Amino acid sequence: MQTYTVTINDYQTIDDKVYYQININCSEGHRKISKRYSDLKALNEKIIEKNSNFKLHLNLPQFPGRKIFGRTKNSVAGIKQRGKELQKYLEEIINIKQLQSFQSIKELLPHQQLYQESLQLTNSGEYDKEVCWLQMDELKRSFLERQEIKTPKNIKSKSKSTLNNAGYVQRYHFSIDDYAIQQDVVLYTITLTDTKKTTNYQFTSRYSDLRKYHKELKKENLKIELPVYPKRKIISQTNENPLFIQERLELLQKYLNDIFSIKELVQSEPLQYLITRIKLEGKPIRIGPVQQKQQVLSRSILYESQENIPQRKSSF
Repeated sequence: MQTYTVTINDYQTIDDKVYYQININCSEGHRKISKRYSDLKALNEKIIEKNSNFKLHLNLPQFPGRKIFGRTKNSVAGIKQRGKELQKYLEEIINIKQLQSFQSIKELLPHQQLYQESLQLTNSGEYDKEVCWLQMDELKRSFLERQEIKTPKNIKSKSKSTLNNAGYVQRYHFSIDDYAIQQDVVLYTITLTDTKKTTNYQFTSRYSDLRKYHKELKKENLKIELPVYPKRKIISQTNENPLFIQERLELLQKYLNDIFSIKELVQSEPLQYLITRIKLEGKPIRIGPVQQKQQVLSRSILYESQENIPQRKSSF
């Protein structure tokens, strides 16, 4: 595992502002950056937001607080003491593996490690999450670089869900195959098909879990109109009626395929994170190339048929 060390042994005062000279080292590289206290405070706020939005449940180190009396920049001893506190904080933060895929942390690191896209398995056949989280950055990088794939030769027609107006070919397809009710909560069983791989990924999710990604997409301020996320029921609960559950299941499946058919959305951090998390934590299902092509073909035909069916009024 790559380990980073941080040292802050010097600072500069420019226009009455203190800039700390930060050295970040690892076995494969070195980087020197200059940051103000306010810059690192903003970084800390971003990390707290990511920890909350993506439900990482990380025990983050405490960021050094401001002085209650006086100003740090007016005291050499105060500046040096704050430098030591920032050094300790930064070293802890950048060595948290789950954070190293986020851009705000990546830009601090002297070396971007590369990992194979295929996920490593432990002897028990389960994913080693510590190892897998390390692979997140490379997964996202290769995921974006290899989006422009060729449609299988036996698929002659391309539906709107598969090929948008800009010529973008959809790589990931979703199907919601089943559901279960546990403690009055509906859990949907979802299968992700990756047209570049002979592995599907199966995972379970609640309606509210998927909705958080829609909320994060809205925060991205993208210059495109987002597909509509299925609305909540105004009266009674969805889990009280199997027909309502089935209707929501179909709407969620359509929503997932709609957002992954739009290149700008696929390249956004929320959807990159969603795909990565599914690959890291979902159940891998090995399939053959022929079976994969049949699945893609059947889904393409399904999307085309759905385009021709008049939309019914939602009960949500």
